[in-house]
Amino acid sequence: MEAEADAGRLPVEKTGPRTTMLQNAFSGRPMRAAVGLTAFFAIWQAITQFGLVDGFLLPSPFAIAQALWQMAIDGSLWVHLGASLQRVAVGFLLACIVGLALGLLCGWWRTVSDYVRPVIEALRPIPPLAWIPITILWFGLGDAASYFLVFLGAVFPVFIATYTAIRGLDRNQMNAALCLGAKPWQLFTDVLIPASLPIILPGLRIALGVGWMCVVTAELIAAQTGLGYLIQQSRMLFQINNVVAGMVTIGLIGFAMSAILERIERRVNAWAPSERS
Repeated sequence: MEAEADAGRLPVEKTGPRTTMLQNAFSGRPMRAAVGLTAFFAIWQAITQFGLVDGFLLPSPFAIAQALWQMAIDGSLWVHLGASLQRVAVGFLLACIVGLALGLLCGWWRTVSDYVRPVIEALRPIPPLAWIPITILWFGLGDAASYFLVFLGAVFPVFIATYTAIRGLDRNQMNAALCLGAKPWQLFTDVLIPASLPIILPGLRIALGVGWMCVVTAELIAAQTGLGYLIQQSRMLFQINNVVAGMVTIGLIGFAMSAILERIERRVNAWAPSERS
């Protein structure tokens, strides 16, 4: 009987460690992302190569790579990129400080929320573009105007995420910690912060993306350096390659910032059920 059963079984293909590593490498998320990006740029190159789109209005990826390389060699790319990163860093840091503080206060004390939230909800629908004229009047054409616009774009997502996280805390966890003799500072560091991070960190990632868009928008109008200024000047000089190269740089930097924050988020929230898979 055992011999007949063994004869009816299908042969099992044995895979060694090297085969398993190759399968993991070609089936993972980075590989799929690389394939998607490669296909996108290949289609773009084909569209311009075969004349389906005017190459002057939409340069090919090869022409854009040449423009990026030329700007990297002469140093102009790094000057404008550094200015944009500095502005978004300062504005985002200010937004985190204010948004986290207000979200914590409003989420913990309902009385404070009754006073503060109506003001925030009245200001939140106003797009940062609508603030540009009055921002120029207040701060002039300089870094301060960009800091302010990035702050306006990023502070509201940070506040909403923090407020939602604090209001959604399980009171049973806090009561259990108090029953076990937790001090107020221990309640804050060991219960409130860990339980809030799965909601706050995605809010920070969204806020950084909004701030990055705002700084480029501000530089189109109210700055003398930065990637937005580079795009605007190149447009006026009909340097379409540099225009699209600046746009590609904006997209790549935004993608990198989001990926870095998502990596940090996964590492910090490794205990959360949503990250276990």
